[in-house]
Amino acid sequence: MRARHPAGLLALLLAMPVCAANAAWVVNEQNQCVRTWTPASFARGPAAMLNAPLLPFRAAAGGFLLARDDPQPGLQRKIVLAPLLTLAGGAMGLVESGIWLGAGLADMATGGYFEVAPEEATELSLAPETPSLGSGGPGVRREAAKDRCGRG
Repeated sequence: MRARHPAGLLALLLAMPVCAANAAWVVNEQNQCVRTWTPASFARGPAAMLNAPLLPFRAAAGGFLLARDDPQPGLQRKIVLAPLLTLAGGAMGLVESGIWLGAGLADMATGGYFEVAPEEATELSLAPETPSLGSGGPGVRREAAKDRCGRG
């Protein structure tokens, strides 16, 4: 029996064009914005799985930046808020990284057709991620003014 080595699979995953991890969105005959599967959709899963281990650190950095930019006065608040939001952001990032990892695995198994992984998981980045520490707060991601087809 031949031994299997994951190095070849890892090299293949790293060689995939991760920058084009989004599916193509087009306007159909009914003037609706619909998704079409493209070969670039194969990169969604590996991109989300590569991004997942970094998320707790990115979310902790985002929590620190959120505390640093807090407009409320008070020295005691400034001293306590930074470590708390850093820890809370890291904890939320740890939970969300498990979601990104599982969704990336599902996207890899389905070739990215169902787009299970969130869009921000498929975009490789080292930038701080603002943690969503509750609803309605500054951590909630804003929707884009344009739809996915580029119509505004």
